Amino acid sequence: AILSELPIHPYLYGLDIDSDALTQCQAYVPSVLVTRGDALKLPYPDNSFDVVYCHFLLLWVKDPMQALLEMKRVTKANGYIIAFAEPDYANRIDKPEELVQLGKWQTEALKRQGADPGFGARLAESFFRAGIRIIETGPIQNVGNEASLDDWEIEWKVIESDLAGMVTEADIQKMKHIDSDARERGERVLNVPTYFSWGVNQSP
Repeated sequence: AILSELPIHPYLYGLDIDSDALTQCQAYVPSVLVTRGDALKLPYPDNSFDVVYCHFLLLWVKDPMQALLEMKRVTKANGYIIAFAEPDYANRIDKPEELVQLGKWQTEALKRQGADPGFGARLAESFFRAGIRIIETGPIQNVGNEASLDDWEIEWKVIESDLAGMVTEADIQKMKHIDSDARERGERVLNVPTYFSWGVNQSP
């Protein structure tokens, strides 16, 4: 998602714990050097990189502070550390009102999968506690672009998978119908506050 947008660079590295994700990454960015590994114990020497970033990661790891400390460890002095996107589902907004319950179900599903749905609200504090000097932080601005029908269908496949066994199929399809109707009327609002932090490693 990020490496493919970067200008041509001789040294691009990608790490994921999922080998399938690495295969997909390399298909999009053939020049990247991919490694299967754990964010809590990065397989790189100290002071390796000019820029180290993560994207929708920290809410999923068991110890986000350890992940940030590892990111800091492998970043060169005065190099940059960036968390591009960490959501705060605890402050999610759904409209019309009938879809508020869908948001609650999805938040609960994330918890069951091991995520911390409200981590985004604590991102800046986590950077500070990790000793990363913050250059800029805050919510990612919503540009208001409506999702395409294809994106909506993909999102609903994820929802159906996440809620299976937790919510009845009838209730899931009822929510999907309400969502579709509200979308067609231009009344659907879905806002999950999502935060970024950009900092610098001032370690000696």
